[in-house]
Amino acid sequence: MSETAAQSSAPLRARAEIDLAALRANVRTLRALAPGAALMAVVKSDAYGHGAVPCARAAVEAGAEWLGTATPEEALALRAAGIDGVRIMCWLWTPGGPWREAVEASLDVSVSGMWALREVVDAARAVGKTARVQLKGDTGLGRNGCQPGADWAELVAEALRAEGDGVIRITGLWSHFACADEPGHPSIAAQLSTFREMLAYAEQAGVRPEVRHIANSPATLTLPEAHFDLVRTA
Repeated sequence: MSETAAQSSAPLRARAEIDLAALRANVRTLRALAPGAALMAVVKSDAYGHGAVPCARAAVEAGAEWLGTATPEEALALRAAGIDGVRIMCWLWTPGGPWREAVEASLDVSVSGMWALREVVDAARAVGKTARVQLKGDTGLGRNGCQPGADWAELVAEALRAEGDGVIRITGLWSHFACADEPGHPSIAAQLSTFREMLAYAEQAGVRPEVRHIANSPATLTLPEAHFDLVRTA
């Protein structure tokens, strides 16, 4: 089964043929490399230009338990296409984003700052549904994550308070490697150590996440010690 993308009104200059059978085979191979973890197939940016909906469906057919997108709009488009029965997580938020729609669609939303936690809590209260929230720590990437230390302590405490009120469920704790595609890079061990420390703090405070994850595609291939409960592959 394949999907072909082409301009309909212009002379054919280039053609991309997406082999969904190969995609399924790749997902099965990656799952075998991390047998103790669930697999998230990342289909952000229209599955990197390959067609988010058909690629998402193929990944789920091959055993992916999760789908990942960058923006909430991408995640909501998957739900609108009828992709249900699988967890979908999105992580790039801006103030005033479609939090209510995300909660209603049962998306897992990433929160890395107090402003985002406040907005998802307000949205959950407005729709009367518990929001699924994953707390992201910045372990060294320097992008879209809560800093360790006092900031992390404040975020964890407020999230637990909201969870105690039944407004949110803390479904995950996660982070992202900066240089996992460079085996042996000193940042890898440093980030993994920081992640473990942030996990320990949150869990000692009372967080009971469904999944803990930091492994992207390179880490899935080369760092089994980083697989935890979920790996994210593209």
